[in-house]
Formats: sequence, structure tokens, C-alpha cells
Amino acid sequence: EAQNVVEGLYKDLERRIIASPPGLCPVDLTAAFLKMCHAQTCGKCVPCRIGLAQLSNLLEDILNGKGTMKHLTMLEETARVIESTADCAIGYTAAQMVLKGLDGFKEDFMEHILHNRCRSNLDQPVPCVALCPAGVDIPGYIALTGEGRYADAVRLIRKDNPFPTACALVCEHPCESRCRRNMLDNSINIRGIKRVAVDMAGYVPAPVCPPSTGKRIAIIGGGPSGLSAAYYLQLMGHQTTVFEKRKKLGGMLLYGIPSYRLPRERLQDDINVILETGVEVRLETSVGNDPGQLSLDELRKEYDAIYIAIGAHSDKKIGIEGEDAGGVISAVEFLRAIGDGKYPDLTGKKVCVIGGGNVAMDVARSSVRLGADKVAVAYRRRKADMTALPEEVESAMAEGVEIMELYAPERIEADEDGQVKALW
Repeated sequence: EAQNVVEGLYKDLERRIIASPPGLCPVDLTAAFLKMCHAQTCGKCVPCRIGLAQLSNLLEDILNGKGTMKHLTMLEETARVIESTADCAIGYTAAQMVLKGLDGFKEDFMEHILHNRCRSNLDQPVPCVALCPAGVDIPGYIALTGEGRYADAVRLIRKDNPFPTACALVCEHPCESRCRRNMLDNSINIRGIKRVAVDMAGYVPAPVCPPSTGKRIAIIGGGPSGLSAAYYLQLMGHQTTVFEKRKKLGGMLLYGIPSYRLPRERLQDDINVILETGVEVRLETSVGNDPGQLSLDELRKEYDAIYIAIGAHSDKKIGIEGEDAGGVISAVEFLRAIGDGKYPDLTGKKVCVIGGGNVAMDVARSSVRLGADKVAVAYRRRKADMTALPEEVESAMAEGVEIMELYAPERIEADEDGQVKALW
């Protein structure tokens, strides 16, 4: 019975670690983990029984303002002795943890010793907010959605992110990995709650812009970054003009995410609200030094400031033989064509996708929709190691995509005409 209780405590501890917020004092965290390791020792080994206790005492002195530089030296020397003499993994891994801390955040130890204070941020945000790349007030819009105030929830999201609809559909929701609900069972469906808010709210107009400041700003690139900058600058009273080289706004939201994941009309809903603020747009306008392009010097003469948001539209090469053969196409090029409405006919063809990220899943699932006879994803590690979201991998498999684990391509074979002829 006692062992069952201990196992339950282990699970409770694991959930608390998962739900812990970023910004905790690393020295305090090291001391806490060290005490936990000390409690797990069998007591038969002197380095564990005595040594870990001494490490804990040294750390407590440092945290309590009694530490000196000699404490730091003794901490390192004691940990190295324990690392090389402990009989089991509990002892030497605990010592290694201390040594890694001394190597990784020695400045935090020094701050406690010399100034008796912690360098970490005392104003710790809620874990989900801290992990949101846009810093959206997640608890706020969850509460508003729960009260049925959907339009207010959307307005609160737009305070930090002008693409609530797009993120409700395609966000990778890192916020859920540290959700406080993990301390009880599992994280709540934060992205799903955001989608409820945007679906139920419908059209929510943009805020009223303040009087003009008279400043004009040129924004090069009409993707998420450029449009976000334009939106918030307009709300500050500055007049912005977005220069986009392609036919449509949206950037990689349009040219990098298939429409089955992010319907074009839903993306346009977000863009329309941004344009409501008075953003001027010049499509199919390139900025550069080539003939026919608008130069930066011309923009500098006409505008008070320039914001460059050209995105990351270049593909990555694998670096293997045959990657330039006919029939080999990069994911960026493939999805960009789809974004422009140029759907390749893959009827009856076999498609092999190299990679295991979300983009690879987008290409594989798009190929299925374009009529491919067989689609396989070749990945050099295991399926569990794929960087794609688990739900994306499972959805691809449910649609008939074959996952080829532990396959690292050496070369791409081509025939005498330079066309791919590899078989699997």
C-alpha cells in the first residue's frame, strides 16, 4: 500500500514538472531535484547517502545568502567525486545535474553568492501565456469564451495576434504542453476553445484607429509578419503601405499551408479585418535593384520608415546525388503552386516525401487529394521521433499515406532523360 502511494506521488510530481512555468530560479530548481534524488537513494552507498546531503547543504547556503566563492568550489569538487564514485545511476546522475547547472547557468550561482538575489524574472507569466509565441492572454479569452462573450474573446486575442482565425485552425498550440490542467489529468484544448470563439463570434470589426500621426511606413512583404506590423502601426495612427510581390496577401499562410487545413476564405477573414484599418496594398510589386523593381532608395524618399518582412520562402536541399533530377520538387515549390491555384495532376503517380515535419505531412496529404496512386513518407528516424504533430501523422496514415521509418535516402536515381526512376 505504501509503495502504491509512492507511485502516485511520482505521477503527481511528474505532472507538476510538466505544468511548471518558465522563469523559475535554476539554482532553486537544482536544489529541489537534488533533494528528490537524495530521497531515492538506498542508503548503502556513501557518495549518495553522505555526498548528496552535502551538495544539498551547500546549495541551501547559497540560496539563503550564506554562500561564498568557496561554496562554489566545494560544490563542483564534491559533485565530481560523487559522479566518479557513486555505485548507481541515482548518485552520479544527480551529481551530473549539479555539474551541468554550474556549466550552464553559473551566473545565477554567482548572483546568489555576490548579491543574494535571483536573476530570474520574478514576474512569472502563466505557463500557457509564456509559451505562446504571440503572448496572447489565453486565460482571458478562455474565460470570455466560457461566458459566451465570443466577440470580446476575439478582440482580446487580436490585442496580441491579428490572425485569430488562422491560429485557431493551424496553430501548433505549444501552450497546451505546459497547461496547468496537466497537474490534474491532461491539458485542455486551448486551440479548440479559440476556434469556438472565432466560429461563434463571426465577423468582429477592427478597432477604430486614432487620428493620423502624419507618419508613413513602407512594409515589404504581405505575409503574417508584414500584415501584423501594418495592423498595429495603423492602430497607432501611422499610415502603412504593404508591397507584396505575389498576386495575393498572406505569405506562407497562403503559400505554405494547404487549403484543407486553412480554408482560403477563413484566412481572408483575418486579412480583411487588417485592411479595414486603412492599410494600403500594392500587389505584384517587387522591391530590389533589378530593372522594373522598386528600389529601397525610392521608398526612403517617400516614407518615414521601412519594415522588411520578406519571409523564408527558400527551400532546403538534402545534399544527395540526383536531387536535381526531373520530378524532384521541393515542398516550398509544391505548396506555393497550390497556393497560386496551380494544382499538379498526380493521378496514378507514386509520390515519396522525404522528411518528417508538418510540411512533409502537408505535402503527403495534398498529394493524396491530387489523385496520387501511392504516397509514402521516408523518415530517417522512428515515427515517434517525427517533428510533425502526432495528429497530423495519424491523419496522414488514416488517409492512406505510408510511413517509412528508419529510411535515410542515399541518392535519387534518374533515367537517361534525367527523370526520377527510383522504386520502393
